[in-house]
Amino acid sequence: MPRSRGGLLALALGLLPCFSLVGRRAQLVDVPRAAVQLPDSLSEIEEDLALQAAERYQAVPLELPAWVSEQPVTAAFLGPARPSLEKTPLLLLHGFDSSALEFRRLLPRLERLGFEVYLLDLLGWGFGGKEGVKDFSPKAKREHIFAFWSQHLGSRPAVLGGGSLGGGIAMDFAVAHPQAVEKLILLNPQGFIDGAPKVGPLGFLGIKVLGSWPLRWMANQMGYFDKETYATEDAVRVGRLHVDVDGWEEASLDYLNSGGYTLSPLVSQVSVPTLMLWGEKDEILNVEEQVPRFQAELSCPVQLQWIKD
Repeated sequence: MPRSRGGLLALALGLLPCFSLVGRRAQLVDVPRAAVQLPDSLSEIEEDLALQAAERYQAVPLELPAWVSEQPVTAAFLGPARPSLEKTPLLLLHGFDSSALEFRRLLPRLERLGFEVYLLDLLGWGFGGKEGVKDFSPKAKREHIFAFWSQHLGSRPAVLGGGSLGGGIAMDFAVAHPQAVEKLILLNPQGFIDGAPKVGPLGFLGIKVLGSWPLRWMANQMGYFDKETYATEDAVRVGRLHVDVDGWEEASLDYLNSGGYTLSPLVSQVSVPTLMLWGEKDEILNVEEQVPRFQAELSCPVQLQWIKD
């Protein structure tokens, strides 16, 4: 994420009255936390912010419905050592087949402004547990987010945000669990691209391509405006670090064969105040098509901020 986007989000959260993060008191359950075992390929990464974020990874066990897993599932996340009783949590969700390291540049900026920030690895992606999980579909991912919110954040209404597909996943969760979401922050969100390609019996070949260096390098180039500064080989290593986690191929295959997210019918159902940040030079989503459609279909209070570079 370019610095300009991180700075604008931090500024927007700090200055817009309707996005105040002063929270309510909540009763929190103290659960055991542990460090997260990251792949050995972490040693190939040199970027300071990535390494600092990696050191902060925590793990908590979550109880999920039996159709997802009959045993506790480890959730991997970045956040404070202990949740607060006073603040509204800010929970950010990464995009398709990524990890919380996606927000590594933004995390310290928001924390310096006093926000209680949580970056959650979505079920099947990132560095969370996969052993014993029977379902990695959108519905299972939603249950995973709900379990983290209710079991670790003490069921405090949160400001929920996400970028790209993470923004779509945030909308999906807000529609399913409006009591859990106080406000939404959407960063170039995916909202009108539905489904995921089913890959069939030869799916593992496609999954290997999905995790390959050439494909990740291409996605890395498309994901940044300032390519010289940010679209580096080290950024590719950060972006594909999670593909070295045991079970990544199986989890990815299960998600794709589930059909993925159908988001377009949900956009009009979002009911909470929403802050939308859009980069004018997005190379992945068609801004000229996407933004007017969001503006037409969102019936909730919306504030739109443009990022020029």
